[in-house]
Amino acid sequence: MKSHVIGIDIGGTKLAAVLADKDGNILQKARKPTESEKGPQHAVQLLLGMVDEVLGLSGLSREEISGIGVSCGGPLDTKTGVVYSPPNLPGWDALPLKDMIESEFHIPTVLENDANASALAEARFGGGRGYNYVLYMTMSTGIGGGIVANGEIYHGANDSAGEVGHQILLPDGPLCGCGKHGCLEALCSGPSIARRAQEAITDQSNTNILKLAGGQIDHVRSEHVLQAARNGDALAVALMEETAYYMGWGIANLVNILNPQIVLLGTIAVAAGDLLLTSIRRTVAEMAMQRPSEAVKIMPAELGDSIGDLAAISLVI
Repeated sequence: MKSHVIGIDIGGTKLAAVLADKDGNILQKARKPTESEKGPQHAVQLLLGMVDEVLGLSGLSREEISGIGVSCGGPLDTKTGVVYSPPNLPGWDALPLKDMIESEFHIPTVLENDANASALAEARFGGGRGYNYVLYMTMSTGIGGGIVANGEIYHGANDSAGEVGHQILLPDGPLCGCGKHGCLEALCSGPSIARRAQEAITDQSNTNILKLAGGQIDHVRSEHVLQAARNGDALAVALMEETAYYMGWGIANLVNILNPQIVLLGTIAVAAGDLLLTSIRRTVAEMAMQRPSEAVKIMPAELGDSIGDLAAISLVI
């Protein structure tokens, strides 16, 4: 009986393989550095070995695995299973990852964008349980997102749906990594919060943010801003309010368009809690249309560090 699944989580710095039962309980794990500078073939061989490792630890055979779920940064094609040049995986150019895994294990394999897979995990195992229309957004190095409707990921015409961080709020705003100006990501991601703090500190050098960064402006990170805001630093509080305003503006747009029941915010929003969420909710209430605004809850994501493992297995449970 095929009663178990394998999950593979691929990141720019780490690889993970897990074995789980069909209820989502993680039974075995293996983790290794990606060593992305060694190229995709090296990483794929590591992954194949890690799958055999978790199988060996469990005592299960390949024949007892019903599916393999792979969560990986995009762009990628979920239908063909090809990965196309993710920014954090140099050399992964048109890599037929699904075929490579299936030819080794002869187990059906599903490849999915990591933000979409994380959204599905939150919908099935986290804060989205019990809701039919779930929007998940992560605030970290970038602003990513995934849309889950009636238990299924919404992909759009060519797997491009869910790029929530690349809505333009300020056409003359800061340059985004996508090449446009004033995207939500260019205003509210971790590096963007740090950049805005660095710019502000040049005029207010007595801020506690600078002290937390060891007195060096170029060492300021978003976590320093958050900690200083918790300590009541005026500049840090203002920066967090500004971040919440832009996030609320972006979420209000999405609430109007998608009409979700719940928006789950991950990473920085979880760490910040009400320092961000209270102002975000207020801005959404002010900017979104009344009916969709009344229907939505805005909450912190729940899965934390386990989201990568659960994202991968969610694809095949």
